[in-house]
Amino acid sequence: MDRAKRRTIALALALAAQLAVPCAQAEDYPARPVRIIVGFIPGSSADITARVLGQRMGQILGQQFVVENKPGAGSSLAAEFVARAPKDGYTLFSCIVRQHHQCGHQSQSFV
Repeated sequence: MDRAKRRTIALALALAAQLAVPCAQAEDYPARPVRIIVGFIPGSSADITARVLGQRMGQILGQQFVVENKPGAGSSLAAEFVARAPKDGYTLFSCIVRQHHQCGHQSQSFV
């Protein structure tokens, strides 16, 4: 059997398997308030950003987004809190990604 024919049969079997499995009914998300965990103090730029985004997401999705501040250890405490939370999509982590660049300058002598 040539390669193209095997590929066509494999795709047909995969499609048949997809159609044979009953579709699972997922609950509407979000069905309850969502927590946004921020690793910085209230009033910081990260906190304000999370609150603005949370408010807009709440308007769009029709559910409350609650911002909780857990400052300390450069956001590691907040990250650990979120990592230990149930993996259900109702605890989000808001963080700031910073990039540090070091530019080397070379001095040239024009003698």
